[in-house]
Amino acid sequence: MKWIHAYNGVRIAAFAFALFGLGGCIEYGLETTLNPDGSGVRYEKMTVEETEELSWVSPSDFQALMHVTENEGWRYERETEEDDTVHVFRRETRVRDLASWAGLSGGVRISGATSVGARSSVGHVSLGDVHFLNAVRAETGHVAEGSSFTYRETFYWENLNDAMIEHLLVYVRNTLDAQYPGLASEQRGEIIGLVRGGLWAAVDRGLFDASGDRQEEILSAFVERTAEQAEKVVRQRYPGADEEFFEKMLRQVYEDEDRLEAFIEGQLPGVQLAANSAIVFRLTMPGRVTASNAHDRDGTTLVWEFGPGDAVTTPIEIFAESVVER
Repeated sequence: MKWIHAYNGVRIAAFAFALFGLGGCIEYGLETTLNPDGSGVRYEKMTVEETEELSWVSPSDFQALMHVTENEGWRYERETEEDDTVHVFRRETRVRDLASWAGLSGGVRISGATSVGARSSVGHVSLGDVHFLNAVRAETGHVAEGSSFTYRETFYWENLNDAMIEHLLVYVRNTLDAQYPGLASEQRGEIIGLVRGGLWAAVDRGLFDASGDRQEEILSAFVERTAEQAEKVVRQRYPGADEEFFEKMLRQVYEDEDRLEAFIEGQLPGVQLAANSAIVFRLTMPGRVTASNAHDRDGTTLVWEFGPGDAVTTPIEIFAESVVER
């Protein structure tokens, strides 16, 4: 199987971990039907364009990272669309009853690292634990009109933010060692803990989702408070420590896109593939749809369009309710 695929790189802007790629080179369609008796079916189709620009992933690594192997139930075909060659993977999954829908959880999976890279770690995070995943839940109940059905499917990243933050903390460790080589390991560890805690506190305040003045407000609070605390720790060994050094270091951690990009390209190629993927999710519910967060509707089918990069800061949830009248 010839495999040539283009990749223009992953851009991580303003530390928001917003992943941008070609978004459409890999089209992942999921068509799901929930029947009135609780059974159903899911058809999956992954289409990958073949281009002439850059070959950066082998066929075996692609299939392993995207989990589209024969052992996982996928069929592969090479097709031609408008004189262009595309690689197509298909899978069909039958669901017996309502309780069995949960068995689809984890069926959508993109691994961040290859089998070789999965043995590496950054900080306390194993790269083998970085995945894009799904979780499915379907329920039924009774309403005045008849039977109600609720379908939820969540798409989320597991350990990606942790891995990227731990990688950025490597820069903090190296910068501290270069500037203050005489720090005790306990002092260095305390500063790393301050930076890690400060970053996650800023995330909780909305750093990744904010923009403009609000983002700068959250960032400045993190930088100023953490720099002040770090200076106090270092002054135990270096009385002349300058708070400005820590402020510059922390802003550099936040603003340097190239450092994270190189890390992803080198150690998390599955994230590159995910950044180049566009997901179209189509759901047909039993009866009359009464509520949903769908982006669009095609007849009786609800439609969502998103990419794995959209789930980096917040999970993506597919939600729909319907009623089957008596």
